Amino acid sequence: MVRNVDDLDFSLSSHPQSILEGLRSLCSQPKLVDVTLGAGGRDFPCHRAVLALCSPYFLTMFSGDFVESIAARVELQDVDPDVLSTLLDFAYTGKLTINQGNVEGLIGTSSQLQFQTVRGVCSRYLQHQIDATNCLGILEFGETHGCPEVVAKAWAFLLENFEAVQHSEEFPLLGKERLAACLAHESLRVRSDHARVEAALAWVRHRETPRLAHLPELLGLTRLALLSPDYLRDHLLTDGLVQGSPGGREAVENILQEKMDVAPGFVERASACSPQPNLQEVLFVMGGRSLDDEDEDEDEDEDRDPRMLPRNCAFYNIKTQQWHQLPNFPNPNKWGYSLVSLSNDVYVTGGSRGSNTNTWSTTETWKYVTRQGCWLTVAPMLRPRTNHTSATLNGEVYVIGGTTLNYVEVEHYDPYSDTWAVTCPALRYVTNFTAAACHGKLYVIGSCAVKYNALTMQCYNPVIDSWSIICSPFIPKYLSSPRCVTADGVVYLIADNTKKVYSYDPDANMWQKVQFLHMLHENGGLVVLDGGLVVTGGHWKGMEGDYGVEMEVYDRAADSWRVEGTLPRLWFYSGSASVFLDPAQWPEAFPKLEFSLLDADGRNEEELNYGRERNTGTPADTPTPTAVCSRMRQIIARNLTEPPRDFISHLTFTFDLDSCICVFILCPGETSMGGLLPMDPGVPEDRTPGHTYRDPLQRLINPACTLAFSVLCNFCTWLVMVALEGNS
Repeated sequence: MVRNVDDLDFSLSSHPQSILEGLRSLCSQPKLVDVTLGAGGRDFPCHRAVLALCSPYFLTMFSGDFVESIAARVELQDVDPDVLSTLLDFAYTGKLTINQGNVEGLIGTSSQLQFQTVRGVCSRYLQHQIDATNCLGILEFGETHGCPEVVAKAWAFLLENFEAVQHSEEFPLLGKERLAACLAHESLRVRSDHARVEAALAWVRHRETPRLAHLPELLGLTRLALLSPDYLRDHLLTDGLVQGSPGGREAVENILQEKMDVAPGFVERASACSPQPNLQEVLFVMGGRSLDDEDEDEDEDEDRDPRMLPRNCAFYNIKTQQWHQLPNFPNPNKWGYSLVSLSNDVYVTGGSRGSNTNTWSTTETWKYVTRQGCWLTVAPMLRPRTNHTSATLNGEVYVIGGTTLNYVEVEHYDPYSDTWAVTCPALRYVTNFTAAACHGKLYVIGSCAVKYNALTMQCYNPVIDSWSIICSPFIPKYLSSPRCVTADGVVYLIADNTKKVYSYDPDANMWQKVQFLHMLHENGGLVVLDGGLVVTGGHWKGMEGDYGVEMEVYDRAADSWRVEGTLPRLWFYSGSASVFLDPAQWPEAFPKLEFSLLDADGRNEEELNYGRERNTGTPADTPTPTAVCSRMRQIIARNLTEPPRDFISHLTFTFDLDSCICVFILCPGETSMGGLLPMDPGVPEDRTPGHTYRDPLQRLINPACTLAFSVLCNFCTWLVMVALEGNS
């Protein structure tokens, strides 16, 4: 007898696979199989147990009171033998090859025989392959084979990329009902209302004789009332299709006549009465921590009156160059989040909460529904993330990095099922990176922030769920906080620490430089808007410490940048995306505090600067009026808290150099609040005894003045809070 020996736990990892392979090899021996499947004149010997484990269809067939449960041969009707052979190979090996030639047969037969795993893989494959050239075909296929998830992805892609689909070979074959549904859908994204009309005319023109009768109905869905009289008269009425359709011509003539006869406000009234909103592409910006935010803990934010919370969400109408308010993001004072748009909705993932001494990452996922104009919570991420990046690929949101592990974790969100799933991690560890999708693949560009090494580019292929390293010549060197975006098959890359802009062509696998930015942009966004690129983010300007939040727009055709306004607040961290919405639904302008400086004689900042330049006797180290204004604006931003900023439209700063008295006039609406601020003309900034200011403007920036001004700002805050309490 064996004694005094330890237990041994033995496991052969290859055993399950060897059993499957052995069963597959036994299929060629008739005595060791118990059923034969027939399809298309071919026989497939196999095992009932294996089929039952892979398919509820066969489990029910072989375990129920059916003839097939004891039959040695089962004939399968309407099943392609080649597809059946592929399914049986998967049952025995767990391996499957999907391509354009077999995906339709596989998804149809797997649905019929209830091979759910194969059907799911084929469904994901189709969703990942959707583009402008095959969107309509995949949509029809999904409906035919009962794949609602494929239909949802294809339909969302169609609405978001309608103009690209319009020029595909499939578009003329689109059914009338489907086209009408597209034109009538309020989420249809088009750059102009002309696109709807052109799509309807192109569809009818493809088969003019049978389709001309549908032209009046289709034109009625294109919102003719919002088109200009010149377009209606010079383009539509002269079109041969419209001339050949009495109903279509009458519809256009009626709208044109109303426009010519009715008051100029007809278009606006028609837009307001239209069942479809007048969608325009705008810049959506959500701010995180701001220079003018107080350092408050999350608990204090939750206890504050919602009216007293900072405004943190807005959109910029590039046509009117105006900022307008949107509903506040429900979680203020968040940083390190990532923002991305998908199917014309905005998703905000992760980020950190808390105070400067107590922070934590979150798994939160918020969705801004542009159609309803509200924020909703969706399924949380599987891992808490901060300072991660996100991108959209094949109708899903991918989040990369931002966890505490020493490798780059990746997960993706399916908006149709409202679920997150883990994706295989990236090959190389990076902490300073960005991501963008291009040509059906996900590109992650970055480096490890610990070492100032060159960038690494990693590419994820969702079809085979694998990563690869892309070696490309002329890849940029180290970049701080890089940001990238894709436009027309080209990836554009910028960073915080440089004005250089790079572009990458995946087809040529080549990097090159494009026109430089005018200024730095830190912790902002890079967005494709109206065919161009928009860069947001703040930067410190000069030694005076003024914080600028200018935006720049890149004209890709002209290879040039131009400054395009400023952000509505001094945001240190902001996320941006492009969406389509109706500006008429959000008419309220984003509150922006204007500041002006006047002396007792009414001279403004520019006139004071001019006078200073002419006065050659002014000491060189004396601050200029512009420098004083910069300092005072910083004090305003830090001390004038949010309620006054939202209620005050203008602040005028008047000073009398003789009496050294400053008067602040705060003008919310048509009312005014004011305060007197005595300045200390005798105490210098360094408090050196016997030192006096050589210029009265220096008195405006001494510590006593700064402290008094802070007290005045807090007093104004208290007045607004009292006013709010009185109105509630």
